[in-house]
Amino acid sequence: MKRFLILITLFFLSNHIFAQQAIGNTKQGSELYFKAKNYIQQSDYANAIMVFNQAVNIEPDNQLFNRELAYTYFLLGDVIKAEKVIKPLLKNEEVDEQTFQVASKIYRALKKTDDAKTVINKGISKYPTAGALYSEKGEIYTQEKKYKSASEAWEKGVENAPSYHLNYYNLTKVYFFTKQYLWAIIYGETFVNMESFSAKSEELKKIIFESYKFLISDLNNKALDGKVNRYEDPKNFETSCYKVFDDIKNIVTGGINSDNLSQLRMRFVIDWNKQFATTYPLALFDYQQQMILNQHFDPYNKWLFGNIDNSQQYKQWTQKFASQMNHFDSYFRNNKLIPRENQYYHK
Repeated sequence: MKRFLILITLFFLSNHIFAQQAIGNTKQGSELYFKAKNYIQQSDYANAIMVFNQAVNIEPDNQLFNRELAYTYFLLGDVIKAEKVIKPLLKNEEVDEQTFQVASKIYRALKKTDDAKTVINKGISKYPTAGALYSEKGEIYTQEKKYKSASEAWEKGVENAPSYHLNYYNLTKVYFFTKQYLWAIIYGETFVNMESFSAKSEELKKIIFESYKFLISDLNNKALDGKVNRYEDPKNFETSCYKVFDDIKNIVTGGINSDNLSQLRMRFVIDWNKQFATTYPLALFDYQQQMILNQHFDPYNKWLFGNIDNSQQYKQWTQKFASQMNHFDSYFRNNKLIPRENQYYHK
């Protein structure tokens, strides 16, 4: 038994050493890399740079070590040295997508916008499904105040890399401020399911809640104007969504709150599945359906909107239904929304 335990220990130890060596070609280089990363986590960029330089001296051709060194110079604010380190890496045929992204950030900091565009477009050409590169491209255009071009870049990110989250985040804010509330709702809820417990998530929950108010208000105003049956023959995903919402808008009377919004959303899922789910499958709506089937939809909606709507009532609700909320939390953390390819409808 003692010999068996020794063998098991040696097995796991050798696996750990191999995992570290996979970062570099030498054990010493790998150890220095992890030490430098720890300094970065502590925001001790000066020490991180010193240790990354030591790693690069041991393995001068290691692309990862050099890229991380360049990025740490960028974090420290020394963009001149950052550019000096990153520039040679871009000539390597095996340059990875993260290197393109870091290079773009460095060029933007240097106000070399054309170089940033050239780098990011080259990266996208090489890695067309790299969502982070589309996100970075949108940031370049935002810096130039070319907001339409930024949105187009982020939309390309959603289309080509649906599992990358930040493009949804950026577009949610764009569409809320440009009064495209349906898309603010869809992209916003997608994001908060992908990055569920962050300041960005809390920010978008508020936007989603407000977007529902404006969406239903717009539908009611059009009805008052006598524009009836305008969605009876929907031609695409967007007008199909509007048709369902238009048919059920009277569920929320006297203003929207977290309770009647939950009813509206549940009815939307039911009606959508009856009418359009086959024609326009969407992972988000399927996910909501699974929440309903697993009896988690009510706490899910409380998690989304309860605290925003009325923090005191939300606190009381979570205390009263603590067991239900705990079951939802366990399910939610272990069953995350995964957007699917070929479900892009915002043409």
